[in-house]
Amino acid sequence: MVFIAALAVAASSSGRPCAAQAVPGHVDERVTSASDTAQHFALYLPPGYVTERRWPVLLVLDPRGRALLGLHLFQESAARLGWIVMSSYNTLSDGPPEPNVAAVNAMLASAQARWSIDTSRLYLAGFSGTARAALAFAVGLRGRVAGVIAAGGAVGFELGGPETAFAADSTFASFGAAGTRDFNYEEVLALGERFRRTRVPYRVVTFEGPHSWPPADVCGDALDWLELRAMLGGLRPLDSSWVRARLEADVARAAELERTGRWVEALRLDDAIVRDGAGWPGAGAAAERAAALRASRAVSRYEAEARRLAARDLQQGLALPQVFSWARAQRDPPALETLVAKLGIAELQRTVERGDSVAAASARRLLARVRVNLAFYEPRAYLAAGSPDRAMRMLEAAATIGPIEGEACALLRAALRAATAEQRARLAGQCAS
Repeated sequence: MVFIAALAVAASSSGRPCAAQAVPGHVDERVTSASDTAQHFALYLPPGYVTERRWPVLLVLDPRGRALLGLHLFQESAARLGWIVMSSYNTLSDGPPEPNVAAVNAMLASAQARWSIDTSRLYLAGFSGTARAALAFAVGLRGRVAGVIAAGGAVGFELGGPETAFAADSTFASFGAAGTRDFNYEEVLALGERFRRTRVPYRVVTFEGPHSWPPADVCGDALDWLELRAMLGGLRPLDSSWVRARLEADVARAAELERTGRWVEALRLDDAIVRDGAGWPGAGAAAERAAALRASRAVSRYEAEARRLAARDLQQGLALPQVFSWARAQRDPPALETLVAKLGIAELQRTVERGDSVAAASARRLLARVRVNLAFYEPRAYLAAGSPDRAMRMLEAAATIGPIEGEACALLRAALRAATAEQRARLAGQCAS
């Protein structure tokens, strides 16, 4: 409710914004909010920024408050298209919603007070847990948020979700992205399918990589597509030559994907061209290519296998909490071998070892999901509850999948205080740095 009130004030404000010290075309690395001195964000005003016109604004919500990392991914395209970018140092994933509500409120208050923003063109970008937060904010603020970029995360099916709230709404657009090794890969694709069914403008793209923000070129494509949807949805004047050039570039990219044997990606892009290019002559040709690809034996086999693996992904997502609940209910930490068996780690590893296939790619993602729970979420919860021995057992199981690294290293160091000599030996060399 605080968030909604803040945006309502921003939307109804009148008069010229206060003068700001930020320099157009340059990144201001740390700006203090106009409404809350505990809130800070990085800011980018596009070259040529003047208060005499209104500018679209993108709020970036990084799950670890890495404001500059998030801003730089969008900076080049924001400069080209004329977007303001604000990226918070205070956003978080894996916790209560209040920090993200406060961060968005603070950025909105500053945008209202200091810069000339187009209040009909507010966009949110998030990764992982903050992608889900961005989608939830958009639902709560329907009519104010023009689009969301959701990377590495979406939302489960629920009444009143984004696919329901924005059904047949041409003024809202969702751009989803997921790495090919992202444990949330199927989640992102599934939301795109639900948007298709409810006729919500959307695009879903995949990129080679793990659970992460997309590379800068994909983030640039997201802004280009949202600019296109703003024209098609009547949120900004239509530039027919720009739209035609954008769709022609998509057609060329789809043809190249098909030529190089990346048929599924080509099919996904051809379908997107048909949705966005209704009435444009090239859309008819894209529809014919999509139909031909979909009818091909190779694509038909792939789609059947992809559906099977998506169902398996969903099944694992439901089963994992049950396994971890079982582990918590045991009087003592479960035996390592028993835990590993219940999680199906060995079977997934055997599938990965069989080679480069759709099933192997899916198994890698399933292993990544098991690993992030074993190496981060479960030990973090056990340490917070004062059970370092149970945290250690989770980390031992994680090490059977791959090395302990990143944020999990701090958890490992805390758990080692309760480790046995055997456990210390088993985890020797982990987090050597």
